[in-house]
Amino acid sequence: MGKHWTEKLYIDEANLFKETLEERKKTTDAEIEGLLTIFHQYKVPKNASILDLACGIGRHSVPLAKKGYKVTGVDFSPTYISNAKEYAEENMVTRNVNFVEGDMRQVEDLLTQHCGSFDVVLNLFTSMGYWDEETDRRIFSQVLNLTKTGGIFVIHSANRDFLVKNFQARDIVNGVEGRVMLAERKLDLGNSRMYNVWTYFVQEGEDLKHLSTMEIDHRVYSLHELKKQVEDSGWRYLACYGGYDMQVFYIDTFNMVLVAEKQ
Repeated sequence: MGKHWTEKLYIDEANLFKETLEERKKTTDAEIEGLLTIFHQYKVPKNASILDLACGIGRHSVPLAKKGYKVTGVDFSPTYISNAKEYAEENMVTRNVNFVEGDMRQVEDLLTQHCGSFDVVLNLFTSMGYWDEETDRRIFSQVLNLTKTGGIFVIHSANRDFLVKNFQARDIVNGVEGRVMLAERKLDLGNSRMYNVWTYFVQEGEDLKHLSTMEIDHRVYSLHELKKQVEDSGWRYLACYGGYDMQVFYIDTFNMVLVAEKQ
């Protein structure tokens, strides 16, 4: 049996997707301001302890640490964890943030000493649905056990209903240093799984040299499905917004920012 696509993309070829994560830093300031608005709305303490699940290169963890929060970031990519630690050092927040390399499917075992200690759990940038629905429920149940009573869970994901209505089968992304990524997609309406083929090239003169091809498949959720997932995992659903700025969520909103609470 071959490696799962997550191992190929986030470990073996981590630098390819790292470019996407670095590009997303352009939107991070606005996302952090939105998260702070959400924290204020749901009375998160100013010195709160935060778990950033699938933290990547730390683009949310580090700015939140700069705001005074105590942040634990978990990701199973050694490359991204290394980058996140460097990012924290550059911003002089190593006292406020700790990065842990490990698989979020075993997050409770990874963070046993933190049982019941987090005020907030974050899972951002559609960083779930990688395996199957039961796995998502187990992950959600594990982070529930790591959260204080009254703590909140914030999930940011693409909205399946938007993807169906506005489906784009192909696009081309121009990266830095002559790199190009061709994305081809299929959405299976029978199981709500998005099948992607990402082909990476680099410009060499007038030609494109092939670097790598990644086949990616993940579960995308409608609001009612994600709401059921968190509720079946023991969380109490509170609200869903169309963005970090708490705009109204509706079918034509690409972003789905769900907030749940540990009762």
